[in-house]
Amino acid sequence: MKKIALFTVLALFATSCVSSKVYKDLQGKFADLEAENTELRKDRDEAQAAGELAQGKVESLESQLEKLRSEHAEQLQELESVQKRYRDLNKSYEYLLENNNELLASNQRENKKLVERLNKLQSALAAKEDSLRMESDRLRKLDKNLQALSEGIQERESRIAELESAMARKDSTVQIVQQRLRDALRNFEGKGLTVEERDGKVYVSLENRLLFPSASWTVEAEGKKALEELAVVLAENKDLQVMVEGHTDSDAFNGRTAVKDNWDLSVMRATSIVKIIVANPGVNKANIIAAGRSEYVPVASNDTPEGKAKNRRTEIIITPNLGELSDLLELK
Repeated sequence: MKKIALFTVLALFATSCVSSKVYKDLQGKFADLEAENTELRKDRDEAQAAGELAQGKVESLESQLEKLRSEHAEQLQELESVQKRYRDLNKSYEYLLENNNELLASNQRENKKLVERLNKLQSALAAKEDSLRMESDRLRKLDKNLQALSEGIQERESRIAELESAMARKDSTVQIVQQRLRDALRNFEGKGLTVEERDGKVYVSLENRLLFPSASWTVEAEGKKALEELAVVLAENKDLQVMVEGHTDSDAFNGRTAVKDNWDLSVMRATSIVKIIVANPGVNKANIIAAGRSEYVPVASNDTPEGKAKNRRTEIIITPNLGELSDLLELK
C-alpha cells in the first residue's frame, strides 16, 4: 500500500501543480533514511561487539567443558575404584559373615556408605551431562542468531549504499544542470536573471524588467531570448521536472479583461513563459507546470520601490527526477 500511495503522489507530482510540501515530504523521508542509516551502523557496531562478547563466552564455555570432561574422567576412575573396593568388601563381607557378627555389622555400615557415595557420584555425573547438553544447545542457537543478524546488517548496508549512490547521481545532475544553465544564460546575468541551487533544486529567477512591460503578460524580445536558451538546456535533459511560478508585488491589479487581479496576472505570466519554453520540440511538455503565486511569496519588503521590483519576478524551479530515490525509500 505504501508503494501504491507513493506512486500516486509521484504521478500527481508529474502531472499537476506540485507544492513545496511534496518535496519536503521526500526530504523528510530522506532524513529518516539518514537517521536509519546511523541507527543501522550503530546496530552493526553493537552486533559486532555482541559477537565478540559471545565469542569470548564460547571460549570460556569450551574451557569449562574441557574441565568438566576432565572431572568426568577423574570421577569415572574414582567410580571404578569404588566399584573395585565394593567388590572387595563384598568378598570380605562374605568371609567375615561366617566368622564374626561384629565385623559383619561394620562391613554393612561401610557398604552402605559406599553405595550412597556411588549414588551421589552417578547423580552428579548425570547432572553435569545434562548441563553440558543444555549449554551446547544454547551455543548453537546463539550462533544462528548472530548469523541472521549479520545477514540483516549486510542487506541493509547494501540498500544504504544504493541510496547514497542515487543521492550522489541526483546531486551530480543538479550541479551539471546548474552549470549548463549558467553557461547558456551568461549573457543575461546582471539584467535581472540569476541561477542558483537551493535544497537540491536549480532556481532560475527572472525579474519582470527582463520579461514583461508593466501590467502585461506578453514576454518582451530580450526575455524571450533568455527563455529560448533555457529551453535548449531542458531539451537536453528530458527527465527534469520544471515548475514555472509567477510572482507579483502587493500593488492591486485592477484588470478590465478576464485577468482581474494579481492571482490572474501571475498565472498568465507563468503560462506565457511556459508556452515559449515548450515551443522547443525537444522539451518534455508533461514535465512542465505553470503556477501563479500572486503577491504571497515575497523575497523583499513591498514598502519600497526596490523591494517591489524584486518581488515582481518569475521563478523557474528545476528538479531532478526523484523516481529512483522514491522507489528506494519505498523498499523500507
